[in-house]
Amino acid sequence: MKMVGSPGCSPAGFLLPLLLLEVSTWYSAVSGFSVKGPVEPIMVLLGANATLPCQLSPEQSAADMHIRWYRTQFSPAVFVYQNGQEQGGEQMLEYHGRTELVRDSINRGGVALLIQHVRASDHGQYQCHFKDGQSSQEAIVELHVIGLGSVPHVHMMGPEDGGIRVLCSSDGWFPKPKVQWNDMLGVNLQSLSESQTQDEDGLFHVEASLVVMDSSLGNVTCSIQNPLSGQEKVSCIFLPEPFFPKMDPWKAALAGTVPVLMLLLIGISYTGWREHQAKEKEVKKKKRELNERDQMKNEKEMAQKATEKLKAELEQRKALYLEDWKKALLYPGSICIALFQTGGRNTSSVPM
Repeated sequence: MKMVGSPGCSPAGFLLPLLLLEVSTWYSAVSGFSVKGPVEPIMVLLGANATLPCQLSPEQSAADMHIRWYRTQFSPAVFVYQNGQEQGGEQMLEYHGRTELVRDSINRGGVALLIQHVRASDHGQYQCHFKDGQSSQEAIVELHVIGLGSVPHVHMMGPEDGGIRVLCSSDGWFPKPKVQWNDMLGVNLQSLSESQTQDEDGLFHVEASLVVMDSSLGNVTCSIQNPLSGQEKVSCIFLPEPFFPKMDPWKAALAGTVPVLMLLLIGISYTGWREHQAKEKEVKKKKRELNERDQMKNEKEMAQKATEKLKAELEQRKALYLEDWKKALLYPGSICIALFQTGGRNTSSVPM
């Protein structure tokens, strides 16, 4: 990978240029030539100059060709070369005065677009288009703009939640950077909050805060890293132990006692709940037994009443029978009538 203005960086390559290279090679059999761009992105520091090369294959002069550099749309373009000179009529306004065609190798089919004072808005994909008569080919060139912001400014904001709140801020990053807090042993610390905003030039301003609770950490480090180049800038701050909020002795004792009290309260509540459940069960059992006894008593009383009623009816019938019998003895002629009235089943007559 080629990087201008920032040595020692090795970002991962991209597969798309390789695919386009194969397609353009296939088309060269029809058009008579193909266009090749760099396989890996061109990486340039913000404000530096970027050179985006393209090469005809097989080698041939491109001096009389129509060469156009554009981005998402064919026109307006980033740069247009035709009839041996630059054509400014179709050029995008933001590239006026910042671009030129490097023609040192144009007779061998090699040209490059020079972009001066690279901005964040220049980041992205470019197409270099060659046209010779009715034949045309193009290739893609990827430009990555690297904005390394300022050294992080780290300072204490004050006590918060029993610890110290620390703020880390920095300007001028592109693209959106990564922020990481670490303790003195290199262990990652979780940010309390983080915000990243872009200014008018598209550069990111970063703010990240952290609440340090452990007074024994000594110092903490804020590192901000560019995701494309891997370059980072780091600042650390020392946190003196006396700066941490002091906990009152009664608060410390309470902090140790409260968990024990909570456990005891939970145990007591559970025991009380079990006893309450057992009492409710016992009450329900007694109530059920009482209902059963009342039911048996009612049934017994009803049976007794029925027996007494039947006995009374029998006594009444017996009394009526005896009375009728006495009448029959006194008045023999009426025995048949008496027997009939008392329900007797013997219908034989007795002589008078």
